[in-house]
This record gives sequence, C-alpha cells and structure tokens, in this order.
Amino acid sequence: MDDQRLKDITLAEIENILRINGRSLRDFPPMPLPNDALMSNLQNMLISEELNYDKELLRSQHSTLLSTLTLEQKNIYNLVMDAVSHEHGGVFFVNGFGVASSGIASQLIQGGRTTHSRFAIPLQCNENSTCNIMQGSDLANLLIHTKLIIWDEAPMSHRFFFEALDRTLRDICGNNNPDCYTKLFGGKVVVFGGDFRQILPVIPRGSHQDTVLSSLNSSYIWDSCKVLTLTKNMRLGTSNTDLENQDIVEFADWILKIGDGEVGEVLNDEEKEITIPTDLLITNVVDPIQSIVESTYPFFADNYRNYDFIRERAILAPMLDDVSSINDYMLSLLPGEEITYLSSDSISNQDPDSELANMYTTEFLNIISGSGLPYHQLRLKFGAPIMLLRNIDKSMGLCNGTRLIVASLCKHVIEATIISGKFTGERVIVARMVISPSDSRLPFKFTGERVIVARMVISPSDSRLPFKF
Repeated sequence: MDDQRLKDITLAEIENILRINGRSLRDFPPMPLPNDALMSNLQNMLISEELNYDKELLRSQHSTLLSTLTLEQKNIYNLVMDAVSHEHGGVFFVNGFGVASSGIASQLIQGGRTTHSRFAIPLQCNENSTCNIMQGSDLANLLIHTKLIIWDEAPMSHRFFFEALDRTLRDICGNNNPDCYTKLFGGKVVVFGGDFRQILPVIPRGSHQDTVLSSLNSSYIWDSCKVLTLTKNMRLGTSNTDLENQDIVEFADWILKIGDGEVGEVLNDEEKEITIPTDLLITNVVDPIQSIVESTYPFFADNYRNYDFIRERAILAPMLDDVSSINDYMLSLLPGEEITYLSSDSISNQDPDSELANMYTTEFLNIISGSGLPYHQLRLKFGAPIMLLRNIDKSMGLCNGTRLIVASLCKHVIEATIISGKFTGERVIVARMVISPSDSRLPFKFTGERVIVARMVISPSDSRLPFKF
C-alpha cells in the first residue's frame, strides 16, 4: 500500500470520526480530503445514528406507552402526530408540571441531545443570530429530513435561541423548497415543553423586566404557538401509602402556589419572602454543611462505591461558593490519596487587543470561574462522583451533564465509569480540553486548558430526576 493510499484511508477515518460528532474535514480548511471514491462511501453518520434503532422494539414500546396515556395526553399526542403525518408544520407548547436544554435532562430521552450541540446554536446570541450550520453539511441534511423536533424545558432558554433556529431552518429548508422561507421553523413540527413557573432565562445583572423580555413568550414565535395544557401531575399518587400520597399532594400544591405567586410576603415589586414548612427543614444544626450531607448521603464512606446510591441523590445549591464548600467536605470523607489537577490559562492569541496579555497575570486568569467553567484547581480521589461539563462523544453518551465515578487518576487523564444514561458501567478516559469561554463580561478572549469535569455531589439537575434532595 503506497503512501497516498495510507493518507486517504487515514483522512477517511478522521472524516468518519468528525461526522459522528457533527463536523467534517471541510470545516477545517486547508485540511485535505480523502479521494472521491472513499468520500462517496462515507455515510451521513448523523442520519444513520438517528435511524439506528430496533424498530420492532420501538413499535412494542409505542404500543405499551400509548395505552397508558391519559385523555389529555392522548389528545395532545393525536394533535401533534396529525401535524407530523400530514406535514402541516406547526408549533406547540405543552404546558405541564416540571417538564430540557440541559445536558442531564437530554439523557432522559432516548437519543436526546442538548439544543446547542444538535443545532449548533451560538452560546452568545442576539436578535440577528443564526445557527452555525453550513448548507450541504451532514447536520443540514439531518434537519432537512427531520419531521419532528421536541424541545424540552423551553422556558429556560433565551428567546434568541429559538429565533436563531427559526431563521436557520427557513434558510436550510428553503434552499430545497422556496415555500419554507415563509414558514415558521421551515415548516417543521416543533413541540416545546416546560413550565413557566420554573427557572426562566438567567440574565447576568438583569432586572425582572429583562428576564420577561428574554422569555419564549416574548418572542414573535409565541404568537403562532398553540398552547396545550396538562392539568394532572403524573408524579402524584406513586407512593405506597395513603398518608405518603397525601403529603406528596400537599407539597405539590404548595409548590404550585409558589409558582403562581400565591404564597409569601411581598417585600417589593420583584421579591417575596416565603416561609419553608418546618417538616422540610433540617433542624438542630451545628454545622450546616455536615448536616445536609449526612441527611442526603447517610454513611457516605460506606456507600460511595454504590452507583445507585450516588445516582439517586443530589444536593442543589444556587451559589458556586456553596457548591465548592460542600464538594470539599464530601471529598474529605473519601479515603485515599488526593490528586490535584491544575489548568493552564492565558489570553487568547486571537484577541485583537494583544497588549491585554501584559495587563492580566496568570494568577488572575486562574481565579476566573463561572457556570459551566471548570475550576483552575480540581482535587479528586478514587471513587469521587464527577460530571462532564462539555460534550466529548455524544455517540458514547459523553455529553455535558453525564455523571461518572472516578476509577483511576493518572498524570494527564482521568479514567472513570459512567453511571448515568444507557452507557452506565462503561469505562472511559477524560482528558484536558482547550476551552474559550464566551463571556461577554470579560474584556478579553480567555483560553484555558482545563480538565472538563466538576466534582458532582451538587447537581443543577432537572426536577424530574429520581433524586433524593
């Protein structure tokens, strides 16, 4: 085999790996391409992946699940499927209890993906943004063949994300059918799910008005959105005793009233003070961190190797400082040697203001933190629960939000076992990754080589997960 043949085969294999992750060698000019014969044999891996299901199994599951639908659910199902079958197009919003664009929630649905990874939506969007999808790419062809898009936990996302996808689908689909240019989402059927009582888009230093204006129901899309309401909370009545069921019903009713603004003492136009019922509080607290850990993770030192024990529990905290404090305490409970991984941070050499590199020290860059950004200093032990903060290999379930347990701590990589999703039990390697946070509040482009995991006893998780909080 001559050198050119070896080169073509190598390029074809690289192209295959890139296509699995929604990219192509064409995205990285001036990288060469394999010869035409090899390129023609390569499939659209994104379409192949979406079609790679056991149809008989799905048919059986569909029949079983369809028979369990309530009347409300069945009516919504029929309405949506009618739009799909007749290619009517249409936008629906299913308003229900606790229904995600987050990485964790994307794993609750078979084949689920985060919206940013599937639609290549820019992290920083404005009113004119479009998705980073090229005409003729594998991702563009996947979207052309798509019949139905389900976007869970839509109220969490900024309206600019939906509008960017709308413009992109009109452009991509309109290239083949000019009628699609005038249709919302290019004529695709789109179903949003969520509950506006829950978390809305987070606007840094924004006011209440800023949050409202950023929401889906402030977009032009909302005028064409058919709202479908589910009134029955399917998570109620699942306990074994009538007393427990009654407690669950009362708690759900209290949460619902909070969401509707019917509970609490008004402090000002934007704030209320809510008194938490005493039966939901941990009382007689000396050390609050120790108390909440012992309540949520009893006998943690004896159970940290139990995947179910770890997977079914989480502690939620709104502040990163609290997250760090609780994680530090949890790590101290684990036996064994502690290993520390440090990042390598710098001002991006693509920043037009190169003189900024002399203004900000490495020590200053090291302390930059934020939601979704790995810490400069990551301390771990064998058996520590961790969570991925970036998409690595979606075909293997390694996406933002995947939960793992540390199996081995090497000098440059971390070996871990997946404990969430359909790849539970698989051993994987997590390495460092060069990341460039797109934080508009920073006066420079920041580049860091960091281990893309976070210690995971604190979860920003979706409320449907079967966790003990």
